Amino acid sequence: MAKTKKRRSQKSIGQQVISYVCRPVLAYFRMPGSKTFGILFVLFATLLVVAVADLEIHYVHPETGQRLDTMAAAYAVLTLLVFENAFPLPDSWMTRLIFFIVPISGILVLGQGIIRLGSNLLNRDTWNRAMASTYKNHTIVCGLGKVSARVVRWIVDMNEEAVVIENNPANRFVEEVRSWGVPIIIGDARRAEVLKDAAIGQAESIVPCTNDDLINLSIALEARRLVPKIKVVLRMFDVEMAENVRAGFGIHTAFSIPELSAPAFAAAATRVPLDYAFSYGEGDQQGLLTITNFTLVEESTLNGYTVGQLEAEFNVAVIAHRCAGKFNLHPPDDTVLSAGDRFVLSASIKALKEISHLTPPTREMDRYQQGRWSLKTKT
Repeated sequence: MAKTKKRRSQKSIGQQVISYVCRPVLAYFRMPGSKTFGILFVLFATLLVVAVADLEIHYVHPETGQRLDTMAAAYAVLTLLVFENAFPLPDSWMTRLIFFIVPISGILVLGQGIIRLGSNLLNRDTWNRAMASTYKNHTIVCGLGKVSARVVRWIVDMNEEAVVIENNPANRFVEEVRSWGVPIIIGDARRAEVLKDAAIGQAESIVPCTNDDLINLSIALEARRLVPKIKVVLRMFDVEMAENVRAGFGIHTAFSIPELSAPAFAAAATRVPLDYAFSYGEGDQQGLLTITNFTLVEESTLNGYTVGQLEAEFNVAVIAHRCAGKFNLHPPDDTVLSAGDRFVLSASIKALKEISHLTPPTREMDRYQQGRWSLKTKT
């Protein structure tokens, strides 16, 4: 899991400000009791403004007879908050009240704020619920396991936002996922109040991803009841149930794990040079989408080929190309391939086998360097 952190792209300055400044402040005022504290804070701010105005208008230095301008009055009020007295007590008893009311009010309001902040830090679940309430257009991932943790990591790496709901506070992935800046709500995702805590009303999608098909389905249906138009990406192990759910309940996508992983398992068990494989279509129209990463070696006859030539001659699609550390997605047809380059192909099994005899798949470079991967060379 740690290796995936290297894929994370940099956030913009605006996103960083929202993540590290604006969102925590907003979450703080959404904690339980925040309305009372908010009212108290507004009254306190009003008191400070009134105090500054009163000192500016009525304060007369008892020794020199000088008055205070706006800046001096503001400075006097700020010093009172830290129990300092920049100016002597005035003769007017009404103005004298300012010198006592401001520091006492400061103790009450600032003290309550510090206590609230401390309790929030100690009660992580309450804080995570408050943070989650500030999210919008995010993905809610339900259940935290090997698969769902990777799902969350990819969401974060794509500079998207996620909120996780996990029923077990002792789950071994909880602390790691929290370290990515993802709020985790401890609770049962089948309950409406827990989904609301995850801001489902503002969410883009929900991914029920536990190890139980019925729990996943229950979460999906409850989410749809609360937000009928929410996008649901459902993890299911039962292939037939996945299809029935897709057709009968209008779930946007119901991924069957065995259906997705079967092509990859088949590829790994054979000599076919595949990194990833996905099935598409149904019945007689079902096909296989393949992805393989190749490294161009010095002795390969493909040296000097352009991307367009490679695609035309072998009927393949070059998805990406890496040269001298620079990565290009969908490189132009006139891009020239040279020794040391890496390129990602999607092709038929026959084409992949042909190309693997001309340059090795990247995952077979060790065997190539050991002389255990033979290539066809120029005659």
